[in-house]
Amino acid sequence: MTQSAVWRNLVDLAWPHRRRFALVALLALLATSTDLLEPLIYRAAVNDIAGLFVGAEGERGVDALIDEAAPAEPEPAAGSPGATEQAAPSEQLGDVAADSAPVERQPHTRGQVSARTPEQTLQTLLWAVGLLFVVSIVSHWFALVADQQTTVLASRIEADVIQRSFGHALRLPLSFFSRRPSAALAKQVDQLDQVSPIVTAAAHEVAPELLRMAGVLAIMTTQSWKLTLVALLTLPPYLWVVRRSAARLEGGLAGYYEMWEAVSARIQQALAGIKTVKLSGAEQREATLLAAESDAAYDTYVRRHRLANNYLFWQNSLSQLSKALVLGYGGWLVLEHQLTPGDVVMFVVYLDKLFSPIESLTGLSVSLQEHFASLRRAVRLMETGVEEQQGAALRPGPGRVEFIDVRFGYRSGRDVLKGLRLDLQPGKITAIVGPSGAGKTTTVDLLLRLYEPGSGAIRIDGQDIATLDPAALRREIGVVAADGALFRGSFADNLRYKRPDASDADLLAAVEAAGLQGTVERLPEGLATAVGESGLGLSVGERQRIQIARALVARPRLLVLDEATANLDYATEAEIRRAILRRTDRPTTLVIAHRFSMVEDADHVYVLRDGVVAEHGSPSELIARGGWFADFAAAAAGSPPHGLAKPA
Repeated sequence: MTQSAVWRNLVDLAWPHRRRFALVALLALLATSTDLLEPLIYRAAVNDIAGLFVGAEGERGVDALIDEAAPAEPEPAAGSPGATEQAAPSEQLGDVAADSAPVERQPHTRGQVSARTPEQTLQTLLWAVGLLFVVSIVSHWFALVADQQTTVLASRIEADVIQRSFGHALRLPLSFFSRRPSAALAKQVDQLDQVSPIVTAAAHEVAPELLRMAGVLAIMTTQSWKLTLVALLTLPPYLWVVRRSAARLEGGLAGYYEMWEAVSARIQQALAGIKTVKLSGAEQREATLLAAESDAAYDTYVRRHRLANNYLFWQNSLSQLSKALVLGYGGWLVLEHQLTPGDVVMFVVYLDKLFSPIESLTGLSVSLQEHFASLRRAVRLMETGVEEQQGAALRPGPGRVEFIDVRFGYRSGRDVLKGLRLDLQPGKITAIVGPSGAGKTTTVDLLLRLYEPGSGAIRIDGQDIATLDPAALRREIGVVAADGALFRGSFADNLRYKRPDASDADLLAAVEAAGLQGTVERLPEGLATAVGESGLGLSVGERQRIQIARALVARPRLLVLDEATANLDYATEAEIRRAILRRTDRPTTLVIAHRFSMVEDADHVYVLRDGVVAEHGSPSELIARGGWFADFAAAAAGSPPHGLAKPA
C-alpha cells in the first residue's frame, strides 16, 4: 500500500471532523504568529540600551548613569584656595543643566542608533519586559488550547480507526484467520494508535512550522538581504543532510516492524499455551527463542538510533555554523553602520526560529515515516479480504434444515463434500457420524456460513442461508464444540455471551441442565466469580459444561453439539443428554460425535463417508441393516464388528 493510499484513508476518516481541524490550525497559527513578535521586541530593547552610549563624552546617557552611581567628592573647606576654583565649573554645569531641554526621542535608523537617556531606556525596557511577558503568555495559551483540541481530535479519529478495523476483522470469513496468526492480526489493529501522532502533526505542527519559516524569512529579508544570504549559506547542505537522514531511516521500516510483530506473536503464543509449555518443560526453550527474536529487533532499533544521532550531529553543526557566520558578518555590518546591534540580536534569535522548524519538521518527517510504516500495515488490514455480506433476517419457523446437493472443498479440485443431502426435522435429534475426515465438522461450518458451499444450497425453514445475514443466522444457532472458547469475565458473563439479556433464573436452569451446580456452589462468589482467560482455573470438563450451559441459555432454534461431550465422563454425558432430551422446548438438534452413547437416542442418523451419505435411518434401523453404524454400535458395546465371530 502506498503512502498516498494511507493519506486517503486518513482524510476520509478526518473529513467528518474538518471543523475541529480548522479550529486547531487557527489556534496553532495564532500561537506561531505571536511568537514571531519576540525578536522585534528584543531589537527595540537592545537598540535603546545601545543608545545610552551614543553622543559626546559627558553627554551620553551612560555618563549620567555613571555620575549617579559614583560617590560624591567632599567639598573643599570654606576659604580654602580651591574653593573658588571648584565652584565655577559646578555653577557652569548647573547653568547648562538648567538651560537644557529634555532630549527628544529620535527613532533608530538603518545602521544608526539614536541617543537615549536613562529614563527613555528604562521606559523601553519596562514596556519590552511587559510586552514579552504578554506575548509569551498569549502564545503559550494559544498553543495549549490548540494542543488540547488536537488531543480531542486525534483521540476521536484514532478510536474510530481502531473500532472500524477491529469490526472489519471480525466480519472477515473464517478462512482469512486460518492463514494468519492471531497475534499478528492483534498487532496490526493495535498499531492503529499511530494515527494520533499523524493527526497531531497534520493539524498542529506542519502548518504552523511552515508559517514560522515563511514569516522568519520575510522579516529577515526586509531587514538585511545581505545578512539573510549569509544566514542561508548552510541551508542547502543542511537540507541535504535532512533528506538523506529521512531516506536512510525510512528504509527497512517494514522489516523492522515485522520483527516486533514476531516478538509479540512469540509472547502471546507462549502465554496462551502456558500449560502445554510447562508440561513440555519448554520454558527455557521459549525464553531462548524470544531472546533471539527480541535481541535482533533491539539491535536494529539501536542501529537506527545511532544513525539518527549521527545525522542530528551534522544538522546541529551546520545550524551553529550559520549562527557564527551571522554573528561575525552582522558584527562587521554594525561597525560599518549598516545594521544596529539590535538588528544582529534579532537575526540570531530569528535564526533559531528558522532552523528550529526545519529540525522539528525533519524529526517529524522521520517520526511520521515510522508511524506510516506501522499504520500502513494496520490500514492494509481494513482493505484486506472481503467482509461477509449482510442479508435478510431469518424468518420465524420450526427449525427444519435441508442440505441439497452441497459440494465444498478447501482447495480447488479437492472436494470434501460431494453432493451432500441431509434433512433435519424440527425438534428432532439428528446425528452425523462417520470416520475421521468424512466431512462432519465441515458440514457444521457450512451450516454456520463460516464457509460458503461451492454448489448446492442449504435451507432453514425454506430460506436459503446464502441470502441471510451471517450474524443473524448464527444468533439462531447454538454451538457447543470441543474447542470452544471462554472469555475473561465472570462466570455469568460467559453464560450470557450469546444472549446478554438472559435472567439469573435462565442461568441457573442452564447450570442445572449442564451439571454445573457443584461447580457454582464451590466458587467463592458463585456466578459472579471471575473466570480466567481461556477458562484457566477450571477443569476441561467444567469448561465444556460452561459452553453447553451457554448454548442452553441462548434458547437457539438449532442446537449443534460438535463433539460437545468429548471431555466429559459417561455419567456427566448421560446427565446432559437426558437434560436435552427432556426439554419441552427442545430445538432442532444436530449431534456430531465419535461416541455411540451420544447418538443412540437420536431420532435419525446420517453416516458420512468420503463426503457423501453412506447410510441413514434410525439407530435401530441402521443396526439391523448391518454396516458401518452397526460396527460402530458393536464397538461401543464391546462386541466384535459386524461379520466377525466373537472369540470363545
